This record gives sequence, C-alpha cells and structure tokens, in this order.
Amino acid sequence: MIVIGLTGGICSGKSTVSGFLAELGAVTVSADEIGHEAFQPYSRTWHEVVQAFGRGILKEGDEIDRQKLGGIVFNDAHALARLNRIMHPAMHRVAQERIERLEQQGIKVIVLEAPLLVEANWLDLVDQVWVTVASEPTVLSRCCRRSGLSEAQARARISSQLPSEERLKYADVVIDTDVSLDEVKARVKELWERLCQHEVTEEKIRRALSQREKKLCQAGSLTHAAVLIPMYQKAGEWYLVLTKRTETLEYHKGQISFPGGAQHERDASLKDTALRESWEEIGLAPADVEILGELDDTATHVTRFLISPYVGVVPYPYDFRVNPREVEELISVPLGVLRDRRNFREEMQWLDGRFVPQYFYRYGNKVIWGATARILKQFLEVVDSISEPDTC
Repeated sequence: MIVIGLTGGICSGKSTVSGFLAELGAVTVSADEIGHEAFQPYSRTWHEVVQAFGRGILKEGDEIDRQKLGGIVFNDAHALARLNRIMHPAMHRVAQERIERLEQQGIKVIVLEAPLLVEANWLDLVDQVWVTVASEPTVLSRCCRRSGLSEAQARARISSQLPSEERLKYADVVIDTDVSLDEVKARVKELWERLCQHEVTEEKIRRALSQREKKLCQAGSLTHAAVLIPMYQKAGEWYLVLTKRTETLEYHKGQISFPGGAQHERDASLKDTALRESWEEIGLAPADVEILGELDDTATHVTRFLISPYVGVVPYPYDFRVNPREVEELISVPLGVLRDRRNFREEMQWLDGRFVPQYFYRYGNKVIWGATARILKQFLEVVDSISEPDTC
C-alpha cells in the first residue's frame, strides 16, 4: 500500500487531480470531508469551536456556518491558528483510522487530500507528497468563479496559506494545473503508471546480482579502481547517490560520478576500496553500507582505470558529510527518473579506432555520462530484469 498526500493552495486543482486518481483506482480520504464531520452539531470538536468563536458562527439547527467562520479566520492570523489548534489533532486521528481501515481492506493506493498537509504536520501519514500549483491569475479566477468569493476575499484566503515555495520543499511530485484538463489528466495518468511500475525491492536486487555472472576484464596497463552505487529508499521510491567532482581533482574533474577511486595497497579488496573512498568523499561509514552485489568491470577510455562497481543500500535519512576538496555537490537521483527513457540518450563515438556507444542520462540540468553512465546502464538493466507487475 502507498499513501499519497495530495496538497496545494486554494483552487490549485487538488480536487481535479484527486478525481482523476480515483478514476484510475485510488481511494480518496478527504480532509475537507473529515472537517465537515467534525463540525457536526454537538460533537466534541463542535463544542470546542463554538466555545472559541461564539454562537454567532451558527446557522439554524446549530450547524456551523463555514462561510461565516472562514470570514473570521481568514482575516485574522491568530483566529486561524486557534481554529487549527482545535481541528488538526482531531482530524489527524480520524484520517489515520481511515487509512488503517483501508489498508486492512487491501487497498493499494490511498490519496489523502489535505490542503494543510504540511501546515498541520500530517506528513507522518503519507509516503509521498504531491503538490498542485497554478499561477495566481488562474487561482484568483477559479476562486471567484467556483467559490463565489470576491477578489479581495480570494486574496485573503491565498495570503493566509503557506506560500507555494514552502510546500514545494516537501514535494515528491509537482502537478501544474495551469493547463488544459486533458493535459492534467495525461500527467496524472503518467504518474500513476510510474507509481504502479514494477516493484523493486532490496532482496530482488541482491538475488539478481548474485545470479548473474560478473564479466571480468584483464587489467593489463589499466589501474584498478572501484566505486560504490549507494541507494536508499524514501517514501516508497529508491534514490541513487552520486557526486559532482570538484574542478581541482586530477581525474574526471567536474563530472558526475559514483563515490570511488583507485585501489590503494592497504585495501584488502576492491570492495574495501569502494567503501574507503565513499567514507573519504561523502562521509558514508562502511559499517552503514549493506553490499548487495557487484556489476561488471568497466574501463575508462581516457584515464585508463578498470572500475569494479559495487551496489550497496544505506539507511535513510543519513548524515552525509562531503569532502569539499573532492566533492562539489551531493546528488540524490530518483530511480524512476533514470528509468524514464525520455531522460536517456545514446550516440556512437569514434574511440580507439572503432565506434563505441556512449550513454547520457539527464536529471534536471545535470548530465551523467562516460564510465558512470555505462555503470548506471548496467544497474538499470538489472533493475528492469527483476521487475514484477504490481497490482494497482
């Protein structure tokens, strides 16, 4: 089971995205619906809210007038904070209970649609955070057209919420709804298919690596070296850890690579080389790495190294500590991005008197190429070979 926390500002398209996910088979738990239930007359939460804001917020039948209450809290930060202190803990308990019941029923994908997912600190309930965004003119237009708010009221609601930039810090997925409905639907379907892609587990990787025969190369004039492919799991997604090397290094300066380097005499094995270099470059302690297996030897064409790659799992979160003399930047790349063929390019280059394939993986504005890309391609082929269809 995976729980998606779907959040975003007012009129940013949360309900639209939630509806498309429901069409694809997800089950939605709505924080707004939970809030409506909490407002039912004479419930414990109802009593606390009425005590805090007075009976003037009630309609006939003692039902809380949400529009009247909204007019109070969205124009007074202290009043809004007071309401949230009452509502958030109670709603959290109900949301948690519903998610647990759905899990017991065997539901594979649950969407917790919660505008205040971050502000209410409900991140412990979800595995991934999806954030919807739209431009301010679009949001204002939607608020005035759909919710019947004046532009001043809409701006007050927007300004009372967490800025989009703050939400985006927690986002695993961002969905821009400032496009046509068909484009939003296509984006949601793409994300759904990626979500339901073949499951990759630590044990499957270990088994696949142990079953394949490693291709060894004669070193000859090449220098023995080793790298570690550190991977960790966060919110149901695997990430690979790479580094951008500094411009002051002798070899592969400025390139994106896995932590590693040349074998030293004191290294008992090439595995020890990979672990030692990882400790020296990014502060990854050897005791914190569980080696799953090896990939084929890979030679560098220009610098004449023969690299032995090792795959290892590391804990998450981890306090990596980069060596600024060797590492300019630590880069964590989602496995799903690397498996997306749109981020891969291959071209033939003339090297050593023959054409050889060169691979390129793009992650944002970064490009992984050279020996690192060849090692990465090996690893992704192993991952693809072990995948089994999920049931969502």
